[in-house]
Amino acid sequence: MPEFRLVLAVTVRAPIERVFAILADVERYPQLFRYMHDLQVVERRDKSLLAEVTEDMFGLKVFRVLTRFTFDPPRKVTMEQVRGPFDRAIGWFTLTSQSDGTTRLEHGAEIVASGVLGWLGTKVLESGLAKRRMTEEVRAIKMAAEK
Repeated sequence: MPEFRLVLAVTVRAPIERVFAILADVERYPQLFRYMHDLQVVERRDKSLLAEVTEDMFGLKVFRVLTRFTFDPPRKVTMEQVRGPFDRAIGWFTLTSQSDGTTRLEHGAEIVASGVLGWLGTKVLESGLAKRRMTEEVRAIKMAAEK
């Protein structure tokens, strides 16, 4: 089974608490990320929530993905596919406060896919589409935090 891993990082000119607040506001994700059409919270717990997310993947069609978001304030937000098109999919945003008051934002994803999705995933990575999407996500968070 093919496994894909991408990690990007950027400096955000905002304090870590502000960046984390944007990441923790998952109900706002459809306004932040243009590929995301809808997000409905199914279950909410102290440091996590379960949401049904409707999004474009690979620019091909709309998928409904059940995703668990886990929060470790103000350092990390993890997204894990519970039900969706991949064998396993985990994404994360890790935040590190810098001495100059900025925040280092790292965004990563690890995906394991088999069959047609495994083949397609390889093509998407080779084409740069996955990196462009993650870059777009990081840019949207950076813009929102630096307002």
